[in-house]
Amino acid sequence: MKRLIVFLLIICLSEISFAQNSDLKSMVDSLEFIKTDTLNCNADLYWRVIVKGKAAIPFLIEKLSDTTPTNIKFHCKKTRLNVGEVAHFALTQIAEFPIYVITKIQFDVFTDRGCWTFYEYLFNNANKTEYRKSVQEWYDKQKGKYKPKRISKKDRSACQKLFGVNTYYHWKK
Repeated sequence: MKRLIVFLLIICLSEISFAQNSDLKSMVDSLEFIKTDTLNCNADLYWRVIVKGKAAIPFLIEKLSDTTPTNIKFHCKKTRLNVGEVAHFALTQIAEFPIYVITKIQFDVFTDRGCWTFYEYLFNNANKTEYRKSVQEWYDKQKGKYKPKRISKKDRSACQKLFGVNTYYHWKK
């Protein structure tokens, strides 16, 4: 009888876990439908994905090569962001992804408009598949080296405060 109860409990817990991951995947799959045109606090879905933290990372990495257009504007891009670019920005809100280490390309210049030269690489759709693959391979090897760090109240953005984002994952070499 005890074994049956334990067995049923394990099945129930695995179903709950699967449902949570399924819901998170659906949320990430819906990034293209964000109604607002910026990634500010009105981008509710974007921030609800970020709140999921480390659990969202694999789903966001999967989207890095998605060129489906969104309604989101970004001052460093002439056209609207695509899903892969939104996924990149969400990833960087959750955890540290050292671009040079991942891409083996140095991007250390900012334009007079405050735009990082990495964005030229990121916004070029021809780089999307390679970038996703590089991030995936790097994360698969490094995910155990991420350590959660609590973001102090004074360092949280207004959106982080509004949505309850209080943890950032730092990568330790």
